[in-house]
Amino acid sequence: MKEQKLKLWLGVGVASLLVGPGLAATQAMAESTASNSKVPVEQHGGEGGEKATGSHGGEGGEKSHGGEGGEKAHGGEGGEKSHGGEGGEKSHGGEGGEKSHGGEGGEKSHGGEGGEKGHGGEGGEKGHGGEGGEGGTAFNHFSAGGEGGEGGEGGEGGEGGSSAPGAEESAGVYFSLLEMMKGHMLIGRQLIENGEVKAGAVHLTHPRGVLYERLEPALDKYAVTNLEQTLETLATAAGKATQWSDVENEFNVAEQGITKAQQAVEASELNAASFVADVVLALVKSATAEYAEAVKDGKFVNAVEYQDGAGFVMAAQKLLEEKAGILKAKDEAAYQQSRDALAQFAKAWASDVPPAQPAVSVTDVQANASRIELRLSALQ
Repeated sequence: MKEQKLKLWLGVGVASLLVGPGLAATQAMAESTASNSKVPVEQHGGEGGEKATGSHGGEGGEKSHGGEGGEKAHGGEGGEKSHGGEGGEKSHGGEGGEKSHGGEGGEKSHGGEGGEKGHGGEGGEKGHGGEGGEGGTAFNHFSAGGEGGEGGEGGEGGEGGSSAPGAEESAGVYFSLLEMMKGHMLIGRQLIENGEVKAGAVHLTHPRGVLYERLEPALDKYAVTNLEQTLETLATAAGKATQWSDVENEFNVAEQGITKAQQAVEASELNAASFVADVVLALVKSATAEYAEAVKDGKFVNAVEYQDGAGFVMAAQKLLEEKAGILKAKDEAAYQQSRDALAQFAKAWASDVPPAQPAVSVTDVQANASRIELRLSALQ
């Protein structure tokens, strides 16, 4: 598969989030972060495949996740109901997409031209759901009722495929993706409260713009309704926000909606230490992949990926605390060791905006993630 990579340097400050009726115009992450770190944002895409899953961006491909002119494509140019691309009606990202999530001239859009983190637009390698990012191989430890599943050959989960099941096949994957939504929201809130309003607003659009479609089949399975509209409302409020109070109510409603969707999972699983440990591990793996994608040649090159990782770590720590009783009942020593290892892991994300150079190397972050996995194994 041929792929292209386009880097938009945040110092240029050209990316913008254009919105139509119902949303106020807001700039995407680039302008806000440029004044602090001059970190470039990578755009991801590539060539789409026919009815492919997870190939965000690219050319061609009917009903593909990515494709130039692809109907219902995720990324590319002109895709009707596409996620990204130019002129895509109801597209997520790209130029001119009516009701798009990101894009130039997009009515009711969330994002910017070229798509921060590669949501929409052309070019780039390692799109969403790609090699390790936003789930992908982070879900390999979950099992499904049958063979295959989303993330298989050519599917979401990246180059070469992944053995991870889809959200409709695994309650663990379903719950983890919802936790990742919370992670995006947690880092978005923290950024806004700390004065990085535009950067934070971008992350509040990710639950709908990045993760929702991967969850949609499972939401139907669990008879969860109204979550899409709730997340759309949050994204709209984020686009108009100038301070935390402007989006606080929509944030709380969305958080409650995600928690309600999680409660659709069988209580026997929700209250199992092994289930909780598996979800925490998925968040840790996802954070590790995001960190690796944010660093190149010993320097941070993508602030959004870095912040995504920070959000997933926050979600993992919060879940570990919320389920402390269940985990301690299984093995109190293992719980405390897992908690301590996660705190050490979190030191890689010492600030909201990444410094010019990482305080912790990618290799050390990966090693710390392995230590967490070892500690969690006693709870599984």
